[in-house]
Amino acid sequence: MRGSGRPSRRRRRKTAASGETVYNLLGYSFSSLGALSLSLLPHLITNNVTIAKLIYTLYIITSILLAAIYKKIVNIEVSSNKVNASLVNVFLNSDVRNLSILFAVDAFGGSLITQSLLALWFYLRYHVSEAYLGIIFSVSSIITAISLIIAPLIAERIGNLRTMVFTHMVSNVFLILIPLMNSLQWSVAFLLLRQSFSQMDVPTRQAFISQIFSDEERVKVYAITNIFRNISSLPGPTLVGLVFSLKLLYLPFLISGTLKLGYDNTIYQIYKNRAR
Repeated sequence: MRGSGRPSRRRRRKTAASGETVYNLLGYSFSSLGALSLSLLPHLITNNVTIAKLIYTLYIITSILLAAIYKKIVNIEVSSNKVNASLVNVFLNSDVRNLSILFAVDAFGGSLITQSLLALWFYLRYHVSEAYLGIIFSVSSIITAISLIIAPLIAERIGNLRTMVFTHMVSNVFLILIPLMNSLQWSVAFLLLRQSFSQMDVPTRQAFISQIFSDEERVKVYAITNIFRNISSLPGPTLVGLVFSLKLLYLPFLISGTLKLGYDNTIYQIYKNRAR
């Protein structure tokens, strides 16, 4: 019985990982369509205020539709009969504490370089138009979507942890190099190189957590670590606004990349002997 249960659990995890990959792939694919539409709208509508109103109206309508769809989704969760521990008890687990702190550092670094802040940086540094920014971020989203397909293939060869860490390290080196370029073309090139690797850690991180925690623990682990991630990302945009006002346009990239490289190295050193 024990031998037959183990492959079944492995198959469930593989199915879940595939589902998460498809979920992220669709998300970035539609994100690229949204960014592309931003570059096309100025050719159809000349009034910037009208464009802004249209975009926010579509955003509100989409949010309402999503809320309605989520409300219809029921009875798809894994049975919670075995989930008896409270969130506080789960947090007493050293792995949960370690990952919560590490993910918080990673999320804070990521909050310094969001897509909206990147758009502002390109405008301040190179005076890039909204239409051109739409093309840039559309292409970057397409590249990111493709990378999500490649990530599981790499993980099958070198493991989830190594894929998560090594690709993230490469992306952070490219991130640091973006503001050091002296031309728009090179900055965009390094942005696209960064996007080729930056999200490969998303499906592999989810698979890595599946290796560390049981099926019954994962929901609470995700809840706790996401709380830390969300809280730590709050001050990022405010700090970047202050830094930009001081004309230190390179600093957010340097801080973000350095913090994320520290996160990569630390999580690898802690778990390299426990997870593949």
